[in-house]
Amino acid sequence: MPDPITDAVKILNDALERDPDAMAQLVGMRVVCNEKLAAHPTIQAFQHGDEFRLGILGLLNGVLGGGPSGDIGAQGPVDPATGQLKKIKRFVDLRLEKLDVLA
Repeated sequence: MPDPITDAVKILNDALERDPDAMAQLVGMRVVCNEKLAAHPTIQAFQHGDEFRLGILGLLNGVLGGGPSGDIGAQGPVDPATGQLKKIKRFVDLRLEKLDVLA
């Protein structure tokens, strides 16, 4: 039986191979959202100052219904000034990796 997390990670890694710059920009993008969306039980938004923000991995993890910290992550070097990935080496199944963000 197909596993949606495994399938999503494979597709994300395929997209990463095809256009790593576009994928890094997309994953790094955050939009301001309201508190009601940020309080969703599976979608992962975070608070930055007085704003709530949502990224594509937070939305995907919510759609796929993983645990509170999500099942899909991205591995790569993190910019210490922003806390965001500078480059994505690969997408990972966090059920196997057991970490939220890998650096």
